[in-house]
Amino acid sequence: MVNVPEDTQVSDLPFTHARIKRMVREKADEGQYVRSEVYYGLNLLLGEIAEEIVDRMMETEAAYVEKHDLDHAARKYEKVENILKEKERVSRKLDALSADVEKLSREVEQADH
Repeated sequence: MVNVPEDTQVSDLPFTHARIKRMVREKADEGQYVRSEVYYGLNLLLGEIAEEIVDRMMETEAAYVEKHDLDHAARKYEKVENILKEKERVSRKLDALSADVEKLSREVEQADH
């Protein structure tokens, strides 16, 4: 859960408020309104994620921070995306199996009559 303190100001946010608003508004449907708390919360959340990734990248012993350091630091978030994709794939497979079971059940019932 994203905690947005009531006294949060635009100057407290880690990223440009206008850019976050623009990103959200580009995806919002016409007539759909977004409360300022959502913009602030998204901004704070992205800031926390960026900070965590930066902290992990800087754990390198090397003199230069390389792309593979970024990849390693961001792996956690890529794994989440992969897990969500796998969950969707499994869900579709289970739906197909369920439909097959229902079809077989109907066929068995018809054979009994």
